[in-house]
Amino acid sequence: MLVAVLSFLAGILTVFAPCVLPLLPIILGGSFDARDQDRRRPYIITASLVASLVLFTILLKASTVLIGVDPHVWLYVSGVIVIALGLFMLFPEAWARVMLFVGFEQRSQELLGKAGRNKSKVWSAVLTGAALGPVFSSCSPTYAWVIATVLPANPALGVVYLAIYCLGLAIALLAIALLGRRLLAKVKWAANPKGWFQRSMAILFIIVGLFIITGWDKQVQTWLVDKDFLNLISLEEKLVPTNTKIEQRPDAKTAFNVTPYKAPELRDIDAWINSDAQSLKTLEGKVVLVDFWTYSCINCQRTQPYLNEWYKKYAGDDFEIVGVHAPEFSFERVKANVEQAVGEASIAYPVALDNNFSTWRAYDNQYWPAKYLIDKDGYVRYTHFGEGDYKETETAIQTLLAEKGSTSLPAVGADGDVPAAVGQTPETYLGYTRADRFANTSQFAADKTVTYTLNTSPRNHHWSLGGDWKIGKESATAMQDGAELTFTVSAKDVYVVMNGADSTVTIKRPESTSYGKDVNDKGIVRVEEPTLYHIVDFGSLQRSSTIKLSLPKGVSIHAFTFGS
Repeated sequence: MLVAVLSFLAGILTVFAPCVLPLLPIILGGSFDARDQDRRRPYIITASLVASLVLFTILLKASTVLIGVDPHVWLYVSGVIVIALGLFMLFPEAWARVMLFVGFEQRSQELLGKAGRNKSKVWSAVLTGAALGPVFSSCSPTYAWVIATVLPANPALGVVYLAIYCLGLAIALLAIALLGRRLLAKVKWAANPKGWFQRSMAILFIIVGLFIITGWDKQVQTWLVDKDFLNLISLEEKLVPTNTKIEQRPDAKTAFNVTPYKAPELRDIDAWINSDAQSLKTLEGKVVLVDFWTYSCINCQRTQPYLNEWYKKYAGDDFEIVGVHAPEFSFERVKANVEQAVGEASIAYPVALDNNFSTWRAYDNQYWPAKYLIDKDGYVRYTHFGEGDYKETETAIQTLLAEKGSTSLPAVGADGDVPAAVGQTPETYLGYTRADRFANTSQFAADKTVTYTLNTSPRNHHWSLGGDWKIGKESATAMQDGAELTFTVSAKDVYVVMNGADSTVTIKRPESTSYGKDVNDKGIVRVEEPTLYHIVDFGSLQRSSTIKLSLPKGVSIHAFTFGS
């Protein structure tokens, strides 16, 4: 009963959470249509959205029914529907013609009357809500707990909790929609069906639809989640049933943060990648890091370079990482898909496919990513959830390795820095909160468009910008077509984290060297989603080699990483 109440409260809180804010204009705009004064619109849109959310949560996250469908299909379908609704708001006569075409032909004259209009408007409201279900991305810890922990263990109970969560969500959404509709109805300029407000809402629909198709809505949501201005996610985390096995015991002297307890065994693993079947019993005597992840999780992707580096540094000292892949979506249950992701992320350690969440539940885990550090005797001594605290985690690894007798361990990297090979260019961030070695420092201005003067041959490990750029906290964004970046690097491989809406970036590298696997033979890399792109392969460690990137307007660069 308590969990049901918490699920209901979590649903209400989700409406005010940062990840839902980008969708609220659709709820408000769809609920108030000056051309349609039907008071049922807010109810229809809310019911349609919630029904769609429940359906697609079950189909995409709790079953394998749609396992073979490319996940991008749902983005395109939802985005196109939202864009179409925006266009129909701009050109209402077109909607009537569509209604005729899809089934009202025999009543073409009646469609011009009241009954026909009501039917067409009902369909408009249904589509508005239904389009958001497949792309609804809840940052609610309760929602994540239900789909990852309850649904796999007890589907019937999971559906009940999901329905209760959605009921709370529906009530809060409906309250916002009704209040917004009531306020807008009293404003003359908003009630004008041909006024600027209605047209602005239509254009907003189109913009949101484009953001959904291109994936930019996730970038907005990620930014808002990081900010969490109202601190709602932290508040809701307190509502989620906690892992009773983990007793927090911060201890600055030893870097450990939990009271030791026996690590649960790896259970019901569907398949293994990079190794034969493993168990903690056979790994006893080693220090083991169990990492729960899923390959579409952006937080997991940003953590991956650190895991790879730790495995490289400490695997020879009886250290092992076991990546427990617990899928959020049905397509992540397919071994071939996970194998491809493992290869693209250069993961060399064993990966276990925990498709039924058996090991996840054994650890009472609730997060992607989540790390459990286990000592040589099989006891969990340290945990960390989410990104960050890399220095603390590596310190804990070294402490446990020292306990078992390892000596001459390498220096612990600074938090946020992946230790590099000797002489290799270190990981470099372009956002001003973590950037360094910037050749245009004298011209820099935060969060403003600046015309930078390109240094065509910056010093080793330094980078320069040319043209109009805006440097934000986490990235540098090209503000004109043909914006340039040069970077003098020492590395074997060059990778860059970029984000852009189906854009192309041109790479120029020194003669007699090869492009990376993400670049075609003309030096062009297509940026379709925020991820890591392999742009240059020198073949071996090359020192002081300058590369150049030419970017279109709107593409952002977050960071460069290097391999040897």
